[in-house]
Amino acid sequence: MTVRSAGGNRYRQVLSTPGALRFVIPGVLARFPIAMTSLGILLFIASVRHNYGTAGALSATSAAGYAVTAPQLARISDRLGQQRILLTCAAVCAGAGLVFLICAWWDAPLWSLFGSAALLGASTPAIGSMVRARWSSLLSGSPVLPTAFAFEGVADELIFIAGPILTTALATGVHPAAGLICALALITGGSTVLGLNRGTEPRRGAGPRPTGSALLLGPVAVVAGVNLCFGGMWGSIDVATVAFTAGQGHPAAAGLLLAGYGIGSSLTGIAYGARDWRTPVARIFLLSTALMALGIAPMLLAGNLWQGAVVLLVAGAASCPAAVAGMLLLQDAVPAARRTEAMAWQSTAIWLGVALGSSAGGHLTQTDGPRAAYGFAVCCGAAALGIAVAGRRRVSIASPLEVNP
Repeated sequence: MTVRSAGGNRYRQVLSTPGALRFVIPGVLARFPIAMTSLGILLFIASVRHNYGTAGALSATSAAGYAVTAPQLARISDRLGQQRILLTCAAVCAGAGLVFLICAWWDAPLWSLFGSAALLGASTPAIGSMVRARWSSLLSGSPVLPTAFAFEGVADELIFIAGPILTTALATGVHPAAGLICALALITGGSTVLGLNRGTEPRRGAGPRPTGSALLLGPVAVVAGVNLCFGGMWGSIDVATVAFTAGQGHPAAAGLLLAGYGIGSSLTGIAYGARDWRTPVARIFLLSTALMALGIAPMLLAGNLWQGAVVLLVAGAASCPAAVAGMLLLQDAVPAARRTEAMAWQSTAIWLGVALGSSAGGHLTQTDGPRAAYGFAVCCGAAALGIAVAGRRRVSIASPLEVNP
């Protein structure tokens, strides 16, 4: 790849954009629950109901609620503005969370728990998509837009590292419900503050109401298909790594190895955003997808914790650049009036993939051991690469990002 130095601190330039910090900070805080709510439900219900099957089903119900409604809420926000959606979701989410806590604590019927868990997930807005839409509006045509997207990608990685640690610490060290309560406070408070900040809100879509799904526009479906496979990779890697470290006699090392995967992604994400890349975004997307597909394969041969840690650190290196390139393709090819929905479809695809990967990885680990689950991750990577290659013409609809001299 041909690279040209931008000069100066690009991240400082991005964060010094007028109004940026007023949505970046609440946006990060409101995204933490994405990595906390499902685990918070799992730990709370397992503690008060002593049933991991019920706890897992309720956690999955909340995640499914989010995956189903996130693109629809994003589509409405494109049309009506983010404020209405964020403030409404904050109120509904707080109410659903309160009902869930009360029902669980007072041993209410299971249907009340599943209903409130579904509503809790369904009322969680696609914060990441809304924040990226604000960056797209503020920095449209700017050479530092990739840096802004890289910053958000790194923030996502750090959230998924720190969120589960915080949730577990609160649930085990303070109170079984503390992790979930913290997640509810963050999503409610962060969404409210973000919704009240209208100065950086993207303009509402003008003209006739869009018809059809943004999933059918340009490269959206291709990028979503790749992200579905990435989610499958991550879900199976999580399960396989827990079993791998347990088999090595050090189950507590699972968190460290998985954190290494996130750190590898974060470091390359920072490096990606620190430069101007002259290589077309579509080519970067294809190359980083290939590297992700190949990077996890050595885990099939890893024989000890040190080898596993090195492989996961290196395997994670392509994750953030692939995600950033995918978002840039959408930025270039999707009209501003449909952009939030297009980006929300990506998070839905990832969550669906994680759910499928966790399920398949758990079954394979139970029957054939962690190597089989890592093998499933390799297959998901190969499928992602196949989708990216098959859809390269559609992806090329997005023009290469122009960089000013």
